[in-house]
Amino acid sequence: MSVQSAEFPKNYGDFRLVSSDGVVFSFPRFLLSHMSPVFKDMLEIGTGDSMDRDVELRLAEDSTTLDQLLRFLDPAKRPLPIDISTVDRLLESAQKYQTERVFEYWEEQMAVRDASMKVVEIRCPMVTLSLATRFQRRHMLKLALRELIRGPDTNLHSPSNGFLIGPTIIIHATRLRQQRSEKLIGRIREYQKSLAQRYTCCRESEFTFMKGAVIPFILELIKEPSWNTFERHMDCWNGCPVGVKWHLSSSRTVFNDWKASILEEEEELPELPEKF
Repeated sequence: MSVQSAEFPKNYGDFRLVSSDGVVFSFPRFLLSHMSPVFKDMLEIGTGDSMDRDVELRLAEDSTTLDQLLRFLDPAKRPLPIDISTVDRLLESAQKYQTERVFEYWEEQMAVRDASMKVVEIRCPMVTLSLATRFQRRHMLKLALRELIRGPDTNLHSPSNGFLIGPTIIIHATRLRQQRSEKLIGRIREYQKSLAQRYTCCRESEFTFMKGAVIPFILELIKEPSWNTFERHMDCWNGCPVGVKWHLSSSRTVFNDWKASILEEEEELPELPEKF
């Protein structure tokens, strides 16, 4: 026995869509045709698993997916928040029925924007990477890659909700992340060389202290190759001997001189591999 959808009840529309688990959605026929070229063709030529084109169409999608999809086809409805556990099925149906609005909504929901509306972060980067790869959303793929390259290494180990990610894109992300770490660490090493030229200003114990303070800094840059790491380590020489206080103010000046160029590099969208 079929169950009627609460959101799309009987008489809400002049056509019935039946989900794979037997839920009936009443929906206006003209909206189906207007919002989806695939539904338009199905209604006109009468294709489908089982169909009376004047009354009912049985679909392969489950009721959760169909409920989410139809909200995008009806201007009177508001889309539900993206659910990571079901978003793959929603995007699959959006691709199948050629409803670009679903992809645009998903991309907007995954993006964190600043006051100027610039994307500054991507939510769930591993899941986003997987779905962007699967559905060939190149811009979203670049945004997710950027997040994985510059963000904490915990992002790389975060769950992808069982969505597959090909080895090519993972290797590419790992290589770009390593390149960024090496570039930032190179800045620190050059700075250390400049300190060596001022070694006579310090006692040996003081210089040893400074070198020891840099090691945790470098390890943190490997974990998160971004300006955030520099900000957290502005005071990494706190507690230094009195004779090294000149160095603390010097490092702050140098780091802040680097800030603009580091942030500019972080904002760049990475290139994609030829095949992914």
